Amino acid sequence: MSSRQQALQVLTDAEQRSPPIDQAFILFKYKKVIEDEIAEAQNDRKTEANIELEGESSFMHNFRLCQAYIEKCCLLHMEFWSQIQEDQPDLARINDLGLKISQGIKVTEDQWNKLVKTNPNNAKAYRLYGKYLVEILHNREKGEELIAK
Repeated sequence: MSSRQQALQVLTDAEQRSPPIDQAFILFKYKKVIEDEIAEAQNDRKTEANIELEGESSFMHNFRLCQAYIEKCCLLHMEFWSQIQEDQPDLARINDLGLKISQGIKVTEDQWNKLVKTNPNNAKAYRLYGKYLVEILHNREKGEELIAK
């Protein structure tokens, strides 16, 4: 039969009609096999659901980290440009900010790669990183390509 539940119901009905012992044993055997298959299928579904839940949790963690790194990079860029605009800029501070920006870009890119590995099809993530590329790093071509995804 195509439906395990329906087959189980038919076997239960047959058991209730008090069949001879040899037929009762056969009914019991088939009923046990079907019950085991149903339990195994339910366990497989629970395992798949747990894997999806863990994947979603991992994605959200990586997404928040990526978002935090992007915000930090943005603040560093703003401070850098405000230092440049001063009448007498502090060159040591500008140098320090440039170094931090360079490191921040690398860390953000690494976090982006982790994020894409956990969920390669999330539009919200692509939009976030695309806007970062366009508005902060001025990489319009790559940023618009990611936003379009």
